[in-house]
Amino acid sequence: MTERKTEELLNEITHAKGADQFMTDEASNFVHFEPAEYLVELLQIKHQTRSKVLQAANISTGIGYQYFDGKRRPSRARIIALGFGFQLTLAEMNTMLKRTGFAALYAKDEWDALIIFALAQHYDLNKTDELLYEYGLGTISADN
Repeated sequence: MTERKTEELLNEITHAKGADQFMTDEASNFVHFEPAEYLVELLQIKHQTRSKVLQAANISTGIGYQYFDGKRRPSRARIIALGFGFQLTLAEMNTMLKRTGFAALYAKDEWDALIIFALAQHYDLNKTDELLYEYGLGTISADN
C-alpha cells in the first residue's frame, strides 16, 4: 500500500463508521515516532558525536546517552536543546520536532517565537536561554 496524503487520511477518519474500520484499514499509514532513531540519524548527517551535541545542548551525558539509546524519551524542550546542540536551522529544527512526535515551533507562541528568532540569528543555546529569561519565559535548559 502506498503512503496516503494526510488530507486523504483525515477524510477517511472523519467519515469512518467506527474506529475499527480506519484503525485496521489505515494501520500502515500511521507514523510511529522513535526519537532515538532520528537522533542517531542526525549524528550521521551532521557528522557529530553524541558528547559534542550533548555538551552544546547542556544535557548531561548520563541522561543524554539514554536519549540516543532509546532508553528515555526526551521532552519537547530537550529535543529543542538537542537541536541547538546539532546547530540546526529553523527548518531542520521543525523537521526534528515533527519526526520525534512534537509540534513544530509556532510563531504565535511567544516562547517559540523567541526560539525562532534565536535560530534565525544563529544564537547558541546559552544565548537563547538568556533571551527567553530576559522576557520572563523561563529557559530551554531549565527542563534539562
